[in-house]
Amino acid sequence: MKKIEVRGTLFPFIKVKNKSKKLYDSVSKTLFIGKKILYLPTCHSTNDIAAEIVREPLFPEGTVVITDHQTAGRGQRGNQWVTSQGQNFTFSLLLRPSFLLIQEQFLLSQAVALGVRAYLQQYTPETLVKWPNDLYIDTKKVGGILIENAIQGTRIAHSVVGIGLNINQQQFQSSRSTSLGRNTGKIFSLNEELSLLLHWVESYYLRLRAGRYQAIREEYNQYLLGYRQERLFRVDGNTFPGTIEGISDAGKIQIFEANGCTMQEYDVKEVEWVWED
Repeated sequence: MKKIEVRGTLFPFIKVKNKSKKLYDSVSKTLFIGKKILYLPTCHSTNDIAAEIVREPLFPEGTVVITDHQTAGRGQRGNQWVTSQGQNFTFSLLLRPSFLLIQEQFLLSQAVALGVRAYLQQYTPETLVKWPNDLYIDTKKVGGILIENAIQGTRIAHSVVGIGLNINQQQFQSSRSTSLGRNTGKIFSLNEELSLLLHWVESYYLRLRAGRYQAIREEYNQYLLGYRQERLFRVDGNTFPGTIEGISDAGKIQIFEANGCTMQEYDVKEVEWVWED
């Protein structure tokens, strides 16, 4: 059995001899994503591990780094991603989208979000994408995506795509969180669901690689939470009503502000969504 050394520790991948833990199998329903799986029972961050091995020839594009227990997971805005051990998906995916220019990098986020949404759509029709890359069922968060790109020249050399998705967890600290199992009343096999999830992510990644940029942008708007609806937002401590009109090619949210009758663009850390409970 081959092993990989990460920070001085040797980890076996694909097959793990642990009778108390189900194994993640190599995915058969895809062309390349999930053909190689590095399973770690516990780790600090799958994105960090993936970033350390992304240049190793042993790990081709499509390699998945997955864990049951992530001790230092990250989300958007520098937030910590917290999940119950062994109940949900916490993994990172190695991609090499060198066909994308730097200014097109948000397309990767859109494609991955749509792939995850399409997977969830099989079980619950109320799934939407909340800008920039969270997944929601109705008004509750079920998952999130964190993409870290490495740039070479004018293009993306490689990407580490971190995906956290609540599957079987039933209890949450936040009333704004949920899981697929909690929403459907079912218990899912993580091994079986991983294959389905990666199938949908690969499907949208292949559409991206085929150059279907405009179709991806339009579908992202179609399933964008709050699209063409008046919502409350906060900028620099000031709350105002606005309507999401779309997403710029650079990935900024475009909001028509009702008070000033103006269209404004905001980056991720510049605007906050205000929920009305």
